[in-house]
Amino acid sequence: MSQSTLLSQIGEANKSFLAGSPRLLDSGGDPFVVVTCIDPRLTGLLEPALGLPRNRAAVIRTAGNQLSERTQDGIRSIAVALYVKKAGEIIIVGHTDCGMAGFSVAEVTENFRKAGIPRSAFGNEDLRVWFGAFASIRDNLSNSIAYLRRSGIVPQDIKIQGLILDTIKGSIEMVVDENLPPAGIAPTTISSEPYRSGLSAAEMGTEAALTSTPPENNSAQPPPAQTEPKGGKGPIIIGQSAGKQDQTPPSPGSLIEAALVLRDFFNRERQSQQMQKAVSDLRTIWKQERSPYRVIAEIQKIGHAYEARYPSLPGALAYLENAVRSGSADKIGFEEVMRRILD
Repeated sequence: MSQSTLLSQIGEANKSFLAGSPRLLDSGGDPFVVVTCIDPRLTGLLEPALGLPRNRAAVIRTAGNQLSERTQDGIRSIAVALYVKKAGEIIIVGHTDCGMAGFSVAEVTENFRKAGIPRSAFGNEDLRVWFGAFASIRDNLSNSIAYLRRSGIVPQDIKIQGLILDTIKGSIEMVVDENLPPAGIAPTTISSEPYRSGLSAAEMGTEAALTSTPPENNSAQPPPAQTEPKGGKGPIIIGQSAGKQDQTPPSPGSLIEAALVLRDFFNRERQSQQMQKAVSDLRTIWKQERSPYRVIAEIQKIGHAYEARYPSLPGALAYLENAVRSGSADKIGFEEVMRRILD
C-alpha cells in the first residue's frame, strides 16, 4: 500500500472507534499479521479498536506480545501467516498495564506453590527470565520487532510495525512505523493520546566479566528501536528526529562503566530525602528478591525523572539489560554492580 498505508488505515479506524462509530478495514485487501498479548482484556477489544477484518488479519497471541528465542511457536505461526496465508505486513500490538511489565516474583511463586507446583519445575533460572518479564512496554515492543528482523524468516520488503493499545480508553499510539522516511526527516505522531510508560529502557541487567566488551545482542542497546538489522533497515520510532541521536552520549563500553554512571547519579542526588528513601527501598528489594531484573526495574523507575539532567542514564541501564538478555550475566557480577552503585 503506497498512499494509504495499512498503519494509517488502522489509525483512521481507531479514530472512528473512539468516536463511537467503529468500522472495519476493507475486507478485500491483502492479508496481514497481528501479534499481540494473551491478556483477556484484548478479547473483544482488539478487533473493533483496530478495525481488523477477520478474513484479513491473522492474529497471533503470546505472553507480553513477545517475539524472542523463547517464543519459537510464535515465530512459526508468523511464518505460516506469511508463506501459507500470504500475509504482506506484520503489526505487533503492545498494550498498557501489561501484566508482564508488572510481574511480581513473590506473587507468581505463591500462586504456583498454592497449585502444588514446586519451584524446581521452572529450573534454576530467574523466574523473571523464565516468564519473559520486562519493565518497559515500549522497549519490549521494539525488542520484539528487532528480534523478528534478525530471525531471518521475514523478507526485507515486508514491513514490521508496532503500536500500543490503551486497554482502558481503546486509543492507540503508533510507536514504530517503517513507512516513514529514513533518518534526516523528523517524523510526527498520528496518535491521539500517546501512552507513556513509567519505566523506560531496562528492567534487568549484569555481566559476569566487568571489563568485557558489550554483549552481541544489539537489540537492547540504546536506542533499541534504532538498531539496524543485518541486511536491512531498522524500525523508525515516531517522534525521534535524526538530530537527537548526535546528542546522545555513547553507550558504556563495559559493565563497570555502566555501574559508575549509576553510582555517580545516586551520589549526586543522595542529599535529597526523596532519593534517600528511594535508595533505602532499592536496598530492601535487592535483599528480599535478589532478582537483577526487579532491581534494575526499580533503578529505572527512580532515574526516569532525572533522564533530562543525566543523559547517560538510559544507556547505562540498557547495557545492564543487554547483559542479562545475552546470557553474559551471573549472580556474582550483579552483586558487584550493586556494591559499586550503592556503597
